[in-house]
Amino acid sequence: MSGLVLHLSGPLQAWGSEADFEVRTTHRWPTRSGLTGLLACCLGRSRDADHTDLAELSYTIRVDRPGQREMDFHTIGGGYPRHLTPPTADGKFRKLGEGTILTQRWYLTDAAFTIAVTGPELTLTRCAAALARPRFAPYLGRRSCVPDTPVLIAAHVADPVAELDRLPLHRIPPRAGDRESVTFLYDTAPEPGAKQDTEIRDKPGPHRRFTGRPVWERQRELPEAQDAGRGTDWLTALLDYREAAAA
Repeated sequence: MSGLVLHLSGPLQAWGSEADFEVRTTHRWPTRSGLTGLLACCLGRSRDADHTDLAELSYTIRVDRPGQREMDFHTIGGGYPRHLTPPTADGKFRKLGEGTILTQRWYLTDAAFTIAVTGPELTLTRCAAALARPRFAPYLGRRSCVPDTPVLIAAHVADPVAELDRLPLHRIPPRAGDRESVTFLYDTAPEPGAKQDTEIRDKPGPHRRFTGRPVWERQRELPEAQDAGRGTDWLTALLDYREAAAA
């Protein structure tokens, strides 16, 4: 089955899970809801649009760099007089001295993911065109998290999941001779009958409700994939790889 290959990297990413206003966490990898939102954004869809076609897509995620979680501490309304502080749900204002709201927002820093996308051909074609010429600028989970490389790496790839075994890795080669294994995340069982490793609640549904889905996680060696470095070094290796594949 043909499909797309995407790449998501940037200084900050935020793939939110269930959270309240005060604490907003992030998953260790792009969520299904986040990927649906990214594609819907490029397609120019509104928040309440029908995403039934995007729900039919399947994602296999290769973790080039896992990054690390960092917390950004926010204060809202601090130092302002009472009538300028954030109102409560019923439109009133908090008591004097209680108008400051404290929040914690968690991000992934310095992470990079390469993703194989498969599904119905018509949907993939529409998504590829939108990623190449997005209606709205794509972002990595939150609007403040912008990608630092092109999101669409390749379209109409004959076997995008197999391509993940060979594409250059967006990471610095280890100083020692030993290479690190690579984490893969699947939304369908990679082996027949394999038991899921975890379940996350990130499958979007009507009225912005989310349901759980299984995830399979594997550590794999990739002898054919080059540790291509960072930034322009990785982009150069990626171009060389694509030119060699087309020859």
